[in-house]
Amino acid sequence: MTFREDADQSIRLRLWRGVVLEDWLDYNGHMTEHRYLQVFGESSDALYERLGVDFRRAVEGAYFTLETHIRHCAEAKVGTELSSETEILGYDQKRLHIYHTLRDGSGKLLATGEHLAIHVANSSATLADEDKLERIRNIFDRQRISLPVPDSTGSVLKAQLQNHR
Repeated sequence: MTFREDADQSIRLRLWRGVVLEDWLDYNGHMTEHRYLQVFGESSDALYERLGVDFRRAVEGAYFTLETHIRHCAEAKVGTELSSETEILGYDQKRLHIYHTLRDGSGKLLATGEHLAIHVANSSATLADEDKLERIRNIFDRQRISLPVPDSTGSVLKAQLQNHR
């Protein structure tokens, strides 16, 4: 069973941990494609919660994924321990560029997920509120100073965001 882990104060946000379950396997006995997207989606949701999104009141403001690019780097089998780390690569008042890595228990890179999301309220793209933007800015600034831009980025639309690494 998967669960979310509270984010610590490290530079890369550790927002999700879990294990490959039996029903996550494909016909070759490996973790199937759509489960990688599930893990990255749950990692994004954990980030959004950290940014102040209340999913019970999402109509008032939440993020919606516009584009996703997943790289499958290695296989995972049933029982493999998994953890994801999240970076904010860029943002503006409406959009958020996110990068996730998925690793096994030994630290081996299994996959990366790059996502472009838009802030939505009342079914329309809207500006994120200042509280969310401040939280994004704090994470982004800390990561921009300490982390290089991952080599594999750029497959997702490099939108003309006001702030980008």
